[in-house]
Amino acid sequence: MSGPESTGDVAVGVLARVGELLAGLSAADAAALAQGRARLIVAPVTPPRDGADRPAAPTPSAPSGVDLAAASATLDAFAHRRDGTEYLTPWAVRDLRALAARLGLRGVTGLRKAELVERLVDRTIGFRVASAAVRAR
Repeated sequence: MSGPESTGDVAVGVLARVGELLAGLSAADAAALAQGRARLIVAPVTPPRDGADRPAAPTPSAPSGVDLAAASATLDAFAHRRDGTEYLTPWAVRDLRALAARLGLRGVTGLRKAELVERLVDRTIGFRVASAAVRAR
């Protein structure tokens, strides 16, 4: 680590920021986190200053400006299909189609919104849950 801040100073700053984030959660979100039904995810909100970790191209976003990479990471954090369904249901169909394209889903243009949400959940959470069940056998 470079700069005048020590590791301890950084840890204190991180813990303070996490405390602020947790304090801002709704009661339902805090309960889901406490019960292990939700996870906190670290996702950059601004590009790095030095450009070393900056992607070559801008991160694709959905028509409404939803960050598709962040949305994909959010889906990856869910352990249950219902969480993914609740997360995606409020989205506009055009945003769902943009996410489907990012995930490599084909043949979704004619699907109704509920079917599209189901396909996206199956492709992300459902695939992982099914894989975990097979490994557990």
